[in-house]
Order: sequence, then structure tokens, then C-alpha cells
Amino acid sequence: MGDSRIRVVIADDHTVVRQGIKGVLEEVDGLEIVGEAGDGDEALKLVSEVDPDVVVLDVNMPGKTGLEVAKTLRDGGSGVRILILSMHDDPEYVLQAVRAGADGYVLKDVAPAELRDAVVAVHEGREYFTARVTQQISVGLRQEIEEEQLRGRVESLTRRETEVLRLVAEGLTNREIGDRLEISPRTVETHRERVMGKLRIRTVAGLTRFVVEHGLDRE
Repeated sequence: MGDSRIRVVIADDHTVVRQGIKGVLEEVDGLEIVGEAGDGDEALKLVSEVDPDVVVLDVNMPGKTGLEVAKTLRDGGSGVRILILSMHDDPEYVLQAVRAGADGYVLKDVAPAELRDAVVAVHEGREYFTARVTQQISVGLRQEIEEEQLRGRVESLTRRETEVLRLVAEGLTNREIGDRLEISPRTVETHRERVMGKLRIRTVAGLTRFVVEHGLDRE
């Protein structure tokens, strides 16, 4: 098909896996496998030498990982389209791939037809993420947002509020906390109410669990 061919490099440290991917992709009319790499450094060298349209990268490879290869290619201004092929659907893996500049992320257990669709899609300039991966992106982003909001709430606590929070978690009463900090029980109660409001936690048990889970009892 002349210049309309899709030129692909496959990078995976398992020869059998590479051959399987190659066999699946070669069923696409006009697609040509122009190189295979067994590790990240070899993949970078090969992409530089043969200038493919698409590189299919495994996440876990010796030397540079697939994500490091993707980032290196993007940082270097390469226009190659990047498809991550992985056995991991963990939200953090997926988000790292997106941040590294991947155009798509496909799980290794997808049907052959979907892998072919993914390569064609990223070659055409479209992003391609399998349904399960798309769900994990949503989960990962939601977790990031929640963690950022939580950090903001913790950082909003004053030094005194943090002291009161730790002592509440130790099981001390308002009077005992007041004696420890040399403030009145009423002032302790005011601080505790503010802490509960900022952290959106309404029980002592919840405050205790929060302190332990976030290591505030070790500071």
C-alpha cells in the first residue's frame, strides 16, 4: 500500500509474546512489523533507526520499562504513536502511562481483533483504551482527587488543632487534653469541633482511625 502502510515496532522481553503480537497484527492489511525489541534500550534504538508509525510497548521490560521508553520518546519530541500492552490494570499503572505520553493502553488478555483495532486507532491519531482500562483511569483520577482534597484538609489544621486531634485519638477527655495543653475544656471542645468539621469526621472512633491511617500519631 506504499506510503499508507502502518509501520510497527513491537517491544516485549518475551520472544513468544512478541511472535504472538506479530502474528495478530500482520492480519491487518497494509501493516508491517519493521522491528522487534527485547528491552527498553533496544526499543529506543530501534525506534530511532527505523522511524515507525506505532510502537507497541510492554510495561515491564529489562533496562528501561515501557513507561520510561514512552516518556523518553515524548520528551525527545518523537512523533511515533505509543500503545502500551500490559497485564496490569491497576489505576496507578494506567495513569502513569497516560502521563508518560501513551496514546493507548491495552491489556494482554484482549481479543486479537481489539489489539488490531487499537493499533489502527492510535495510528489514525485517536486514543485507545480498553473498557476496563478506561474504568481504571476513572478510579485512579477519583483517588487522586480524594487524596488531594484530604491533603488540603489536613494542611488546613492549625498546630493546636493537630495537637488536640492526636490527644483525642489517644482517648483523652476534654478536661485531660485541657490540662495537658494548659487550655480550658471548653476551648478543647471548640478545637475538636473545628477538626471534625475540617476532616468531615463526626466520631472519636473516626478521628482515631484517621490519625493512625495517616501516621499522625508518629509525628
